[in-house]
Amino acid sequence: MASFGYQVLGFGSGGGAGSVMADYIVVAGGGGGGSYDVNNGGGGGGAGGMRFSFCCGCTDQVELAPGCYTVTVGGGGAKSPSNNTPSSRGSDSIAFACESFSVTSTGGGGGSPSGETCGGSGGGGRSTYSEAGAAGNTPPTSPSQGNPGGSGKDSGSGPNNRGGGGGGHGGAGGNANNGNDGAPGSGTASSITGSSVTYALGGSGGGGPCGGGGTSEVGQGGGGGRQMGTAGNGGSGVVVVRIPCGPADTAVTGTGNQVSDDGSDKVARFIVSGTLTV
Repeated sequence: MASFGYQVLGFGSGGGAGSVMADYIVVAGGGGGGSYDVNNGGGGGGAGGMRFSFCCGCTDQVELAPGCYTVTVGGGGAKSPSNNTPSSRGSDSIAFACESFSVTSTGGGGGSPSGETCGGSGGGGRSTYSEAGAAGNTPPTSPSQGNPGGSGKDSGSGPNNRGGGGGGHGGAGGNANNGNDGAPGSGTASSITGSSVTYALGGSGGGGPCGGGGTSEVGQGGGGGRQMGTAGNGGSGVVVVRIPCGPADTAVTGTGNQVSDDGSDKVARFIVSGTLTV
């Protein structure tokens, strides 16, 4: 069935001649890191949500009929622009956006202080008031698309207060201890492109003078900061679609997006929004 020029199929719907089964990973943008003040660390940004089918025992491949499919890649969230100002959540990534079987991963939560701390993985809490990290897997998916952020630790006055780490897909963000930053949540490795890459890592807690930016194209959260808004921006997400024995004319649009061969499979990798034609 076609709708506005796009093929519409459900899981296992039996698309008929020319249909192909495809695996995917969908990683959203990481949240921006927060900064609070000269003595109190902000929370690390949460990793972008990660949903995937490319794993041992996964059964949720999508069935694609010949046609054109929309892919949206989420950008990273902005860091706190100055002390005690909100950071931002990352943007969502969506594979097969116009279809009944679309797959959405939610942007990572911003590190505290932020009004958008929940997300695919939650942002870390700031050290002030020993603030708790935010919830991950929001909205909930099964399997989970992410984990909560770590809590901050208020150790009293002075520069030893450290922010909690942001949550990652592979594990929750670490809680801060006196004098120590919260560790970033671990990511999840996938070989869907043919090489192992770790996606959806959390951002570090903000005890140091400046937090590092999240790595782009893997959905990492930005690091928290302590002085003059020195947190890091979140990294952009990525969408990868792997088509076993894919058609020779598989193509993508969007600057920087590409199709490669891995054995007899076609691997379409999106670092910006575009379309996939099979």
